[in-house]
Amino acid sequence: MMKRIIALTLVLAMFLCGCGSKTNASKAPETTAAAVPETTAPAAEATAEPTTEPTTVPTEPEIFRNPLNGEILDAPFNGRIFANTVSNMEENIPHVGVTQADILIETFVNRNNIIRCLALFTDIESVDAIGSTRSTRPIFNQLAQHYDLILSHAGGSSQALADAKNRGIENFNIDSWVVASSGASYRDEEHKRSYENTLYGIGSGIKAYAESQGMPMTLERDYGLTFTEDGTPADGEDAGKISLTFAYGGAKKQTVMTYDAEAGKYVFNQYGKVMQDLLTEETEMFRNVIIMNADITTNGIYFVADFNAGGTGYFACGGKIIPIIWACDGDKEPFCFFTADGEPLDLGVGNTYIAICAPESSVIWEA
Repeated sequence: MMKRIIALTLVLAMFLCGCGSKTNASKAPETTAAAVPETTAPAAEATAEPTTEPTTVPTEPEIFRNPLNGEILDAPFNGRIFANTVSNMEENIPHVGVTQADILIETFVNRNNIIRCLALFTDIESVDAIGSTRSTRPIFNQLAQHYDLILSHAGGSSQALADAKNRGIENFNIDSWVVASSGASYRDEEHKRSYENTLYGIGSGIKAYAESQGMPMTLERDYGLTFTEDGTPADGEDAGKISLTFAYGGAKKQTVMTYDAEAGKYVFNQYGKVMQDLLTEETEMFRNVIIMNADITTNGIYFVADFNAGGTGYFACGGKIIPIIWACDGDKEPFCFFTADGEPLDLGVGNTYIAICAPESSVIWEA
């Protein structure tokens, strides 16, 4: 078992002034036909000028990728990313619908050890149920601002909702009668005696309600991620098991990711059990694992992060782990990820788990 705490201050400083524009669609450079010089016959010759057909070097086809998971698409993605708040307290698991998320973000949201997840979807219509859905928090509002998310939640405190409004977040409460009756959510009567919270979002209903409120359904922007078919870091250390202990003040919570070589993904473990969907029993597994050490403070009882300050962290894929640097250009810009030597980080094609935690959180891995 090894524990590494890696200081990357000098390299990180290079990126805090801006991480630059990135694109998730790779495009081969266009190649033009070489110009063919005209030839003129000697004056004494009355022959016609020879003609030469121009030659064109074929170009490689343009490749379009899903901006959150890297899968190849037929056309550029210009839809909206939807995000739904998900409880991650022991009394509210198993999750529902998280296996269909492109990205799952886990973080403390306020004091008293309250930890939640934010599930991001490029195709929310395909998700029958998401949850259990809980109220929004300022740190989720921050993430929504960085990625232009449409955020669905189960309400929130006056402080959290005012914060969302001030940030210009497109969001709505799927627990309100108006929204729920439109088909955006339901209460699970079958499991209400077993779990504290049983509100679940309905993907198609969430999108339909957003459309009914005039929220734009198209958007062209950068999401900061690049992908390769095999994202295994070549110089990574063996990491068949990664143990992350979220820590802030006296608050602590452990997440364990164990690598399944056959699936090529990390299995999500917490509270001493493997995470499986409540309805489908599908195991929650992730191609990529990203741990972001962020400057987290509190605003009243709620946690907030200075994402613009950037930070260090870790990236795991294919059973290997490396230290990384991450940066952000501003409140409305995505996160950019780099290797320790400053090269852009390529993720493996597939879904991603992201942990946002304070620097005092510990990361331990073993082969």
